[in-house]
Amino acid sequence: MGSGELDWFLVYLESFFKIKMEFKNKKVTIYGLGKSGIASARKLSRLGTKVFATESKSVIDLSANEELKRLGVTVELGGHTEKSIEGVDLIVVSPGVHLDIPVLEEARKREIPIISEIELAYQFISKPIIAVTGTNGKTTTTTLIGEMLKAGGKKVAVAGNIGLPLVEVDDLGLDYIVAEISSYQLETIKSFRPWMSLILNIQPDHLERHHSMEEYIDRKARIFMNQTGDDYLIYNQDDPRVAEMVKKARARLIGFSRSHPEIITLDPDEIKIPGRHNLENSMAAAQAAYLCGVGKKTVAGVLRTFPGVEHRIEYVTTARGVDFYNDSKGTNPDSTLVALETFSGRGIVLILGGRDKGVSLQALSHKVREVVKAVVLIGEAAPRFERSLKEHGFNATYLAGSMEEAASRAFSLAGKNDVVLLSPACASFDMFSNYEERGIVFKRVCLNLR
Repeated sequence: MGSGELDWFLVYLESFFKIKMEFKNKKVTIYGLGKSGIASARKLSRLGTKVFATESKSVIDLSANEELKRLGVTVELGGHTEKSIEGVDLIVVSPGVHLDIPVLEEARKREIPIISEIELAYQFISKPIIAVTGTNGKTTTTTLIGEMLKAGGKKVAVAGNIGLPLVEVDDLGLDYIVAEISSYQLETIKSFRPWMSLILNIQPDHLERHHSMEEYIDRKARIFMNQTGDDYLIYNQDDPRVAEMVKKARARLIGFSRSHPEIITLDPDEIKIPGRHNLENSMAAAQAAYLCGVGKKTVAGVLRTFPGVEHRIEYVTTARGVDFYNDSKGTNPDSTLVALETFSGRGIVLILGGRDKGVSLQALSHKVREVVKAVVLIGEAAPRFERSLKEHGFNATYLAGSMEEAASRAFSLAGKNDVVLLSPACASFDMFSNYEERGIVFKRVCLNLR
């Protein structure tokens, strides 16, 4: 270990013990026991914090429940009661917990600090964070940046909303942390400051939670609220909402545009993952990689070989000449529009529906009428989707009560060289625990059909 590395390590240890003393014997309540909630409980318990965890569901995963008991965490299931805010020093909310529930309103009246898991994680991180947000493309871009940095010889962790909670990252020995960040996670940040932030696009989404586009944009803009002139903000110049919102930023602005694809130094047709949206994702990732010292040849090599991420226009199988694609991560209409454009010119049987986000279906209904042969509807949103489609002159709709029934019906409606596409334009929480589970079930069903 050289003198510079030793100095950094000593600073790291000093910071760690300072934070440990800060949390020791404090009482913290965690709202929500999904991945990030359990990871937060694990982190805090090991620091000597008294942790109380509250979950709206009446049952959680058995192994998670056993781990929490071993850690000494007090667990409340089946709802959030006032017990969760009694004598509490801090509240950590998971992304799925709405901030306007009565008990959190009461916590604010009592002036109890409320932070997100990424804000908690930020207290323990000393290495540069590259934070990616936007309505669509976050997972692909975050993963791409990670692959480019690894190919360039950098030591990197990929975390955040992509699967590994940010609070679980130990940055000892890392060069960078690349994190996918959602609007939910940004709602309750205080000091979270990425060295580099990326905003890919802004389209209507999560309006059932944020209530208006103005509020949704405001939440996304929080990703750069603590950045300074020493930091970078990479943004989509072609998106008017993004171009307008970044005017408030203090970070150094670096744009990308489809009209200047030369920044990736290869023909866009050479990018392995298809679609116009992936050209944008590739350019955003390339700009981030360049700023980290990765060479252009290395970036181009990754773009030629990167196969894409699971659940995003993911090829599953072919049966009787019908191709099945899993786009379970298509959780809003704009994302589904992108998936439909990808298969332009082919017959498409589309599986739509899930938990409604309350956004307009007009553009999607128009596109379905133009390019889709038939639609199979599932989930809570099925009635509203069916009404919108019929109002726009599309009547080839079919209802299904399960993913198995939906895939089977779609297969029966498809002909040779057609595509069966799961791209729900909705959240998954009415039928599944998350979009990953929805995609996994769909893939299993498709393989059985084959």
